[in-house]
Amino acid sequence: MCVLSIIIGSCCDIDTETTYGYKGTKIKRVDECGKTTFYYQDIDGSATRIWAEYSGINDGFSGYLKFREDGKVFLLSGDGYFQTANPDTSKFEYERIYSYERDAADKTIYFIELSTRYEKEENVNTATEVKIKYEL
Repeated sequence: MCVLSIIIGSCCDIDTETTYGYKGTKIKRVDECGKTTFYYQDIDGSATRIWAEYSGINDGFSGYLKFREDGKVFLLSGDGYFQTANPDTSKFEYERIYSYERDAADKTIYFIELSTRYEKEENVNTATEVKIKYEL
């Protein structure tokens, strides 16, 4: 039990950052212990940001980022509890959707999940042109 506590506790010390980019528009994702935040363009206090908080084994999120040619990005999800701050819906917008409303995969869409490992697997055989950079 002690070893398990150390392993679980140490996971909170690892923050990761991911950048999703499409034609000059980028979304920054920061994973922290129990929280994932998506920022429009850069990580700063005034940026439009959308986040999901989670705890427990059956918690998390899934959905996708949909980039438009005009620079607007949608975070579309039916799984997870998302919140938003500093909303500038002309640039970055969250919408809750049902699975039957999901757009067909195309070059402007990148599927997102709590686990970036599964996220990569989900996107491997898609036509996406969204560029991804994963960092620790």
